[in-house]
Amino acid sequence: MFPEQPGRAALWPDKEDQMTDRLTRLLGAEAVSGDDRFPIRALFHEPQTRRLKAAAVDIGGWLDRREVMVSLDRFGPPGDDGWPMSLGRDELEGAPEWEHADGLGAAMPPLIVGPFGYTFSPMLMAAGMNRSAERSLPDIPDQAGPEPLESEDGRFAGLERSSDWLDRDAFGPDGHMGKVHDLVLDDLTITALVLDGDRTVPLSRLRHMAEQGHFVFD
Repeated sequence: MFPEQPGRAALWPDKEDQMTDRLTRLLGAEAVSGDDRFPIRALFHEPQTRRLKAAAVDIGGWLDRREVMVSLDRFGPPGDDGWPMSLGRDELEGAPEWEHADGLGAAMPPLIVGPFGYTFSPMLMAAGMNRSAERSLPDIPDQAGPEPLESEDGRFAGLERSSDWLDRDAFGPDGHMGKVHDLVLDDLTITALVLDGDRTVPLSRLRHMAEQGHFVFD
């Protein structure tokens, strides 16, 4: 599993200090550990509780994108200068990687001419980044019953990628309500959707999520 804080409760504020936030703001934050800062590439929630549980943190360099899974128990409350993370470089290096395919480089031009006349290929650079991400964890004996680190539907060990809810359609009794632009979070739990015009719809009104992927509200 991804690194958790053994024997400690989550570092998120106590109930009386709960914060309301939005998914896109957290995705735009950086995980901060000492002098190191790492981009947060994805957040994941439990389908039943809708509570955020893990983050994919990019610990690679400019040409070496490497995303590892970290439990949100290792994060403190996010601030204006980043999202503090109680995890050292050695622990991050040993964390399981989040492997996925986003079609990186598919929309890039085949060749770019630099300022001094040199040419380079973004597609080849992207391919190199993908190859660098194809590391695998050491083999684990079958009897250990390891959980899969990769799946095609955005899940990781039973979690769902929260950003997969974005850009979906929402429908109500009167028809189409708009597209989902953001998610409202209360104490790391998804409680509402943000639709066109910054309109929020609480999930208490949600009837179901259709097989086609859209939301149906009362």
